[in-house]
Amino acid sequence: MIPELHVLPDAIAWIVHPAAGFALAHFASVLYSRQGKQAALVLRAAAIIALLAVLGAGWVVHPAAGMLLGAFGLRGFRGRVDERRALGAVLLSAVVFMVLGAGWVIFPLAVMSVIWVFVLLMSSGARSANQAELEAPAPVQALPERAGGLPLTTAPQPVAVPVGAAVQGSSTPPPRAVDAFTALQLDDRLPGDIRAQLVALDLRTAEALAHLKAIGQEGAEGAYVARAIRDEYAPASVRAYLNLPRTRADVMPIEGDKTGRDLLHEQLDLLLDAVQDILDSTLRAGGQELLTNQRFLREKFGKVKKELDV
Repeated sequence: MIPELHVLPDAIAWIVHPAAGFALAHFASVLYSRQGKQAALVLRAAAIIALLAVLGAGWVVHPAAGMLLGAFGLRGFRGRVDERRALGAVLLSAVVFMVLGAGWVIFPLAVMSVIWVFVLLMSSGARSANQAELEAPAPVQALPERAGGLPLTTAPQPVAVPVGAAVQGSSTPPPRAVDAFTALQLDDRLPGDIRAQLVALDLRTAEALAHLKAIGQEGAEGAYVARAIRDEYAPASVRAYLNLPRTRADVMPIEGDKTGRDLLHEQLDLLLDAVQDILDSTLRAGGQELLTNQRFLREKFGKVKKELDV
């Protein structure tokens, strides 16, 4: 354990403790957000914690080490290639915190590391199996035999239907057409986490459009963007992913360390954030109207209340 350095004057030495509290909040916001995917940002936030611990707030490494355990569990077991550098930054920060006094973290971290290595080996084996399946030669199919005047094609032949039967069948209502976006949510070719994102995006856009319609802004720019996200942008991203070879879409990097599945995941996250921004902007606009009404009522009836009190 490294001893604390008392380099600050006693009159202001206390400031490291509230500063450590703010540093913890910043550390959590980095670990559990998109910034947690960037190793440099994780290491910078951990360095602030380490500096404050050395300056006198030694207690801060213990809750920070607990946050690292949660971040390791969050990012380590998802098996995403683009998060491995951030995972290394988490492990390095944990080692620094252990040196600074949080030695207890070595036991749960060791157990989680063993499980993570096992999961990593299993995923590597699955990728090798997919690659072997891709490289295996396709079996040669026998040519169809032509005999007895039978057609080689298996196309269905037209069948005569009685007129009465045709009229009777036409009275049955046709099945309801499934919405294209809803059909994507039910597509078995998509991974489960991607379909969950599509469901969340569907609910979020429906909420935004319903709210804008209720306040009379159905033709506003926000409503147009929400409809475009649901009907155009999200389906275009999903179709681009489905056009990739099935055996390579989730294992072969396309940009850096990111596979097609990773890129689709990021694009759907961006669209979810865009719809959330639409809801936030309407909330701020409605909040301003509510505050204006509150000021009006306070000015109109606040004086009456004072006069009655007198």
